[in-house]
Amino acid sequence: MKAAAVALNTIREALRERLMYNLAVFALVLIGGSLTISQLTLGEQYRIIADIGTSSSQLFGTFIAVFLGVAMMAREVDRRTCYAALARPISRAQFLVGKYLGLAAVLALNVAAMAAATAAMLLVYRGPGGIPAGPFLGAFSLIFVHLCLCAAFAFLFASFSTPTLSVIFTLSVIGAGHVFSEVRPFWLTTPNVGLKSLVRVLDFTLPNMGLVDMKEALTYGDAVTAGSFALRLGYGLTWTGLALVGAAVIFSRKDVR
Repeated sequence: MKAAAVALNTIREALRERLMYNLAVFALVLIGGSLTISQLTLGEQYRIIADIGTSSSQLFGTFIAVFLGVAMMAREVDRRTCYAALARPISRAQFLVGKYLGLAAVLALNVAAMAAATAAMLLVYRGPGGIPAGPFLGAFSLIFVHLCLCAAFAFLFASFSTPTLSVIFTLSVIGAGHVFSEVRPFWLTTPNVGLKSLVRVLDFTLPNMGLVDMKEALTYGDAVTAGSFALRLGYGLTWTGLALVGAAVIFSRKDVR
């Protein structure tokens, strides 16, 4: 209940942020423009609309998750607004989890809006029944998990670093995770033993962001199995939980006086 109260206050706070609306509107305009862009090609309209819709949702959602997550934690400490809450019978871990749940709820609203915009564009092009339900739900569900993971890392770095460095660290980890997902198959097939050893280390120290992604399933109409979705969902939630636990431990030990 204590974390829920903090979460509700966080939702109200986040909904007043202009940055979130600016990024969300830009993403929605880009998704809407995908229908026009798709007319420049022949026979690939559906793939272009789906690709732009999912990619812009993930990209701008990532910016919202990172910048809002860092700003929320930094603002609480810099303005000392967290003192009033921490003076009450609420632990720092509960306070942090409440802030995170509030941000996750806002991210869910953003993903829902972007998913609705993408669905509308696909319906305009293909008509009713033209959207594969499984790939569509799988793609946007994992986009939400991806954003939750980004927000968790934002909270982790913001719990001990400055806002600017926290944004840089978070975007660096997320970017490295995407690059790692692309180069990992090639490193595993190389005869270089050192690269194979590096892959084993990175498997446990860096999130493979390619595993929290099903955009291509919607773009190319691939079938989505329950097992594959569950594994990807579990992987993303596991990394999210680890980042949150780390943030809670660091914030609990931080001197905010």
